[in-house]
Amino acid sequence: MALFQNAIENSMTDLIKLPEPQRDLEFPLMKAIEKRRTKRKWQDSELSEQEISNLLWVACGITHNETNRCKSRRTAPSACNSQEIKVYIALSDGVYVYEEKNHQLIRVHNNDIRENIGTQKMMHSAPVGLIYVSDYTRLKTFQFKDDERKWFTSTTDTGFISQNVYLYCAAANLSTVLLGLIDREKLHKLIGLNENEKIVYTQVVGRSLSD
Repeated sequence: MALFQNAIENSMTDLIKLPEPQRDLEFPLMKAIEKRRTKRKWQDSELSEQEISNLLWVACGITHNETNRCKSRRTAPSACNSQEIKVYIALSDGVYVYEEKNHQLIRVHNNDIRENIGTQKMMHSAPVGLIYVSDYTRLKTFQFKDDERKWFTSTTDTGFISQNVYLYCAAANLSTVLLGLIDREKLHKLIGLNENEKIVYTQVVGRSLSD
């Protein structure tokens, strides 16, 4: 059964509003840092809508809304507040892109592409695959005048996002692995990205087998 089946059946669009993130979850920061691990095993079960909501908000959700004087702020920093990293999420029922302004998912297509999240087969069974995509058109200022600087900036900013995910997973008893071994060209085509969008890293998430 698709995780968001009810939402899809009750809507004329593929916009799926996520539950509000649980900002009041209590877990000591220092303890989360201490517990942070790369865990390559997980339960054979999907994450709940609430867990996915929390996960995506932690990754790059909005903490301060845009005003006439300043741009919105995310949970993770980015160079010049460019916010060039977009988060796609691969689930059993398809691929979505996270639209952080309204905390919702936009369906990209219905195909299960999780076996293409990384080249290591052990990662293909993870229930959730996050795909970090840099939109080079958002890197507009003179600091990003060439592709080398854009790539360096994108990898750095993705690091901030992935660490947020690692810390949330430590606090929520979830397993996660950041992946760099990716067939980027193939995944790029499967998602349907354009020439200005570059896949940086992917990250898989699942429920831990034990504490």
